[in-house]
Amino acid sequence: MAENLSRRDVIRLRKAMTSTQSDSFFYHLRNLLRAKLHFDTLLIMQFQKSGTPRLHNGWLRRTAALEGAMRQYLAGAYRLDPFYQYPAPPQDGAMYRLSEIAPDRFFTSEYYLRYYRKTQLCDEIGLLCPLENGSIAHLSLSRRAQAGPFKRKELQCLRHYSPLLLEMLRSHCNFRAQHMDQNAETPSRPLSQIIRTEAAETLGVKLTKRETQVAELVLQGHSNPSAALKLGMAYETAKVHRRNIYRKLGISSQGELFSLFKDVI
Repeated sequence: MAENLSRRDVIRLRKAMTSTQSDSFFYHLRNLLRAKLHFDTLLIMQFQKSGTPRLHNGWLRRTAALEGAMRQYLAGAYRLDPFYQYPAPPQDGAMYRLSEIAPDRFFTSEYYLRYYRKTQLCDEIGLLCPLENGSIAHLSLSRRAQAGPFKRKELQCLRHYSPLLLEMLRSHCNFRAQHMDQNAETPSRPLSQIIRTEAAETLGVKLTKRETQVAELVLQGHSNPSAALKLGMAYETAKVHRRNIYRKLGISSQGELFSLFKDVI
């Protein structure tokens, strides 16, 4: 996207802006964006307070890896997604790059190595904005390794136009939310609760509330210092909790922890 819009860009922008309250919005938004930058996935999702994310619209450059990953994501992998886990964005919304918001050990985590890297994506940009019903709208653009990361000029232009994109995203997702079947929502338990229940019922191990919170952060890709900061505890305390988790479960690494819970995440 260039800061100086051509006549055709203005036409595309007008079509996107005037279609936010219709199902044709995604088509016009994709045309607007693809005229100015390359991407291999474009998704509009709604992260709900409870329940699995709603995929309102999606376009994937057709590969078996991407299609399989999308099914796995909606089945539960979303719980370890940094965009899904990101604390409440500002009221006006904001644009983030995955590398900016990911936990400090995300790119060496088992979630990244076993799931994200297999999508063959190398870069992701997300726009997040709060909606009227308390959920979060998410616009995601990703690039595969063959194309390389988003270029500096592309990032600068997206940031320049992000306030406008966020307003269109908010308007469209508020429209979609009004027409959603709330009864069709699939309940979703917090990951820490899933870990605690699975440990007790399947592994016969009783983890404390704090231990399950630390385990959740470790699975997301947080180091001990980062987990301590998130939970407001001392580094040594987080370290002890992690050691106790491993001891109780009879494991010694984040990879083994992921293997124990990968089927329920």
